Amino acid sequence: MLFLRLTPTLPNTFINVASPIVDIPYRIFFLATFIGLIPAAYVTVKAGIALGELQSVGDLYDFKSIATLFIIGVVSVTPTLMSKTKS
Repeated sequence: MLFLRLTPTLPNTFINVASPIVDIPYRIFFLATFIGLIPAAYVTVKAGIALGELQSVGDLYDFKSIATLFIIGVVSVTPTLMSKTKS
């Protein structure tokens, strides 16, 4: 479920409608939606702020932005990796 929220190929409306059909528990649906939409929201907000303050192309790639996206990615994939190691 978390992977589906992180990938931009499937529309969120489709995931919302299909989740009860395939019996995704509410807790998993809520947590995956909450965690999975954070990276997209962060990128969208960061892009809006950057476009407002843009003076050169180099301003788009700073260490803080890259590090934040990396940390969000690691945190969002950690539950999947942990469940694979348990089984």
